[in-house]
Amino acid sequence: MNASDSKRLFLKLFIGFLSLSALIAIASVLNGDFGEIQLKILATCFIISAASICSMSCAAFIEKRKQRGLGTAGMLFSALSAALLTLGIWAEISDEIYWKLTITSIVITVATAHAFLLKLPTLTSQHRWVQKTADALIAILAAQIIVAAWGEIDNEGYYRLVAVLAILLVLLTLLIPILLKIGTSQRDRQLVLTELENGEFRDTHGSLYHVEKLSDTPEA
Repeated sequence: MNASDSKRLFLKLFIGFLSLSALIAIASVLNGDFGEIQLKILATCFIISAASICSMSCAAFIEKRKQRGLGTAGMLFSALSAALLTLGIWAEISDEIYWKLTITSIVITVATAHAFLLKLPTLTSQHRWVQKTADALIAILAAQIIVAAWGEIDNEGYYRLVAVLAILLVLLTLLIPILLKIGTSQRDRQLVLTELENGEFRDTHGSLYHVEKLSDTPEA
């Protein structure tokens, strides 16, 4: 299954489980019966939908950046997080280590999906520092959250720093599509292709081309 097929599959799963969640909620409201089982079913549907969104980000990253190893690892973490969280809810697991492992997996999943999404736009060379800085902030924030979960940190200054870095990350996340638009408007219409080992060519946006010479250069 290629990246495009994967994206379509995860999108269908996302739509399907959201629709199922809505049907369950409507049925529960109409019947006046909204108990623990219904809540668990709704939670499971939303968990799988969220995992599908993260997996779609990984599939898009594979398709655009051709880095299958990293993208596949992100998908595996998405599946692992969904499985751990779903099992914990249905089995009502109370083990502290289990939930710390689950939180760690979820943080890695969300951080990976976020980083992959920010890698999809092709910015100009003068703006790429924004993506690199965002990558660094995502890694730092993920590490801080995981450390806080395992170390049970109770320090106000620590969480203030987390909040500041999170605000900066939101800012950079919003800047990237704006800088992409600015960079696109500044580029000329010249098509720049890079030859690949298989004889195909790729442009700066990741699209693939087959190149064929139509004529020789006319003599002066």
